[in-house]
Amino acid sequence: PTAASVPTAASVPTADRAAECNPQMLARTCRQAADRIGNVRLRGVFNALPLQRAMMASVLLAVSIVAFGYLLPGAMKTWAWRNLAFDSEPWPRSARLIVDGFDGGAEKVARGADLEVIAKADTTWPVVPQTVKVRYRVKGGRRDRKPMIRLGTADPAKERFQEYSYTFQSILEPIRFDLVGEVKMGRDVRVPDLRIEVVDSPTVVRMNLHCKYPEYTALAERPLPVPATGVVQIPRGTEVTVHAEANKDLVAVQVDGTAAERSLQSTELTRDDLTGNRRSFSYTLKSLDEDTNLLFTLSDTDGITGREPVRLTLVAVADFPPQLTARLEGIGTAITPQARLPVAGQITDDYGIDEIWFEYAADQQDPARHSLGAPAAHPSTYPLKDAALEIPDLKLAPGQKLLVGVKAKDLCDLGEGPNVGASERWLLDVVTPDQLRAMLESRELVLRQRFEVIIQEVTETRDLLLRVDFGDATADEKTAETPAGAEPGDEPEQLSPERQLGLRTLRVQRALTNSSKNTHETQGVADGFDDIRLQLINNRIDTEELIRRLDEGIAKPLHHIAREMFPLLETRLERLQENLADRKVGPRQRDLARQQADAVLLEMRRVLDRMIELEDFNEAVELLRTIIKLQEQLEGQTKQRHKQKIRELLED
Repeated sequence: PTAASVPTAASVPTADRAAECNPQMLARTCRQAADRIGNVRLRGVFNALPLQRAMMASVLLAVSIVAFGYLLPGAMKTWAWRNLAFDSEPWPRSARLIVDGFDGGAEKVARGADLEVIAKADTTWPVVPQTVKVRYRVKGGRRDRKPMIRLGTADPAKERFQEYSYTFQSILEPIRFDLVGEVKMGRDVRVPDLRIEVVDSPTVVRMNLHCKYPEYTALAERPLPVPATGVVQIPRGTEVTVHAEANKDLVAVQVDGTAAERSLQSTELTRDDLTGNRRSFSYTLKSLDEDTNLLFTLSDTDGITGREPVRLTLVAVADFPPQLTARLEGIGTAITPQARLPVAGQITDDYGIDEIWFEYAADQQDPARHSLGAPAAHPSTYPLKDAALEIPDLKLAPGQKLLVGVKAKDLCDLGEGPNVGASERWLLDVVTPDQLRAMLESRELVLRQRFEVIIQEVTETRDLLLRVDFGDATADEKTAETPAGAEPGDEPEQLSPERQLGLRTLRVQRALTNSSKNTHETQGVADGFDDIRLQLINNRIDTEELIRRLDEGIAKPLHHIAREMFPLLETRLERLQENLADRKVGPRQRDLARQQADAVLLEMRRVLDRMIELEDFNEAVELLRTIIKLQEQLEGQTKQRHKQKIRELLED
């Protein structure tokens, strides 16, 4: 048979195997085994020490369980229910901890803020923990433990709770932690699985102002964005409504503020006052009369109140008085009783000019006013044209003094009413026409002397140009330039080219400086004669011949010299300066500058001749005035003599 067909001992049933065994052999084997068992020692075969130890441990465990059940029957009962009956009854504790806040085991805090955790141990319980620790872990798995600070020692007879404090500082990410109270026997009480959730702090992301300006300003209502600085300038008296939008849903907004040095009444905007999606709110300030600081403290639906209030500074800009830049035109320090005082300049105001007037006072009299009317449409800028005060209406006499100025008021209707602005005031002496003529003639003489000095300086400028040598100077010019004691041929041949160029540059620069100075001085003389002419006209002591001489004979030619001839001279001098190193172009530019200097001198001498003629004319007029005065005196004496003779005849 094959190996697969031969049955093994394991595959044959037990009954079959026993039937196949020899009964005698089996009996013999059993007898031999029984005979040998009697001689075997049990201690040599079995180690009873582990069994003994296990039995002793079982006895001790049973004793401890009995003792535990006897001493702590409540705990024994809880153990039995939890471990035998698989019930969830909590283990009894000897201490109790309470944590304020953390509804549902969680507390929300603004990102970056601090959170103080207060744990309270109930003093009515058997044990008050000696220490309470915070065991926490943050995002990323990092673990740590910190002891809480025990806040004093509570007296159980007076205080219900013993408090412990710990502050999480600058929280930027969520934190999970447990509070564990420890007593002498070890851990006795804990508050597990507390969470700190980090949320954004409520703040304003957009703010603008709606301004209703005072009516007199005529400004249209319009929204006004608030800059990042939080400072906005607004006209005084404006009704301001603040419209703001927050980054989160809000439940309340606390509005505090100060105006000047006093505090404003606090206002709380609740849910009913919020608009839109509960992220927007409005606050109205009826009238901005002083600089005002507003503080908005936001509280959101997460229970977070902003750490720093949102600040808005409203600067109340006062309505300033009108600004006047006025001057007397064609009037000096003295006037005649028949004078006319013209005023030129400009008046500006923030929101419009309501009225303009002269204010004047003679000697020590009370000020009076002469209205110039109300400008049409109340412009914010008003030029003073054709504005004049007629002195004859004031009935002044020579010898008096007149203090006069211009004033204007605006449209402001706040507080004390319109603002009044004033120009500078002018103190004028009232003199006779002859006295004023004499004063003006003295001024003419001063201007003529000043003009003569200018002519002398222009002559020196022309002489400087004569000394600008490019090596082409005539023998007479070289002789004129030769220093005393030197030979005529020593200069400029003995000078180096660099030295010669330096001398030319120096002389041209001096000529340019003199020309610029003389331009301004000539213009000043021309303006002086214009002023004399206007004073004669405004004081009504002018004559057609005198005005024509002053205007056409002197002032206009002087303006022509200052505005056209001198600038042309300066232009030619600048071209000469640019070509001082060029011996071909330089001489031609020098000659052109000389020609222009000669033309200026010629015209200035013509004007000087007219000034002298005018002086002669004034002397003739003065002589005629003297003759007239003597004639009047003689006529008066004659009349007096006739009266005396008539009186003598009547007496006879």
